[in-house]
Amino acid sequence: MNTLSDDGERSTLVVINAIFRKSPRGVGKVRMDRCKHILVVDDDERVLFVLRRALMRLSDGYEIVTAQNGREALDEINARPFDLVITDLRMPGMDGVGLTEKIRALSSDTVVIWITAYGCHKVEAEAARLSVYECLEKPLKVTEIRRVVQEALRSTGVTLGR
Repeated sequence: MNTLSDDGERSTLVVINAIFRKSPRGVGKVRMDRCKHILVVDDDERVLFVLRRALMRLSDGYEIVTAQNGREALDEINARPFDLVITDLRMPGMDGVGLTEKIRALSSDTVVIWITAYGCHKVEAEAARLSVYECLEKPLKVTEIRRVVQEALRSTGVTLGR
């Protein structure tokens, strides 16, 4: 897995924490890790709390990790792969657009959802350029974020949920 530091320097990270078992034919290995990894990034602790709790109630098969800024999120992303990243756009330091650019440099497969209190229409071109799955406006509705997360993970073949 390639990693990218916030100064743009590349390094290689070997991921060895997946759980494997022998395949039914005894040849090769089948990954047993069914947990889906979601990173939620926002500088508002209340938003992190609500989103984490809402997503945890959606499925026992989701591991929810939170970060309060882009640099902290990048550290988490460099430590392990995520199926989905939900990020606020306006944060001190590295904003959501900058974070998404870093994510895209590492993986085109990671689904990204943007959240903002400043209107999604202002960032449509950037969202399209960076292949953002969806942009949601604050205040967020728990039912909407749950629906969008399930759809986003379903669109990539990653499904869980009650």
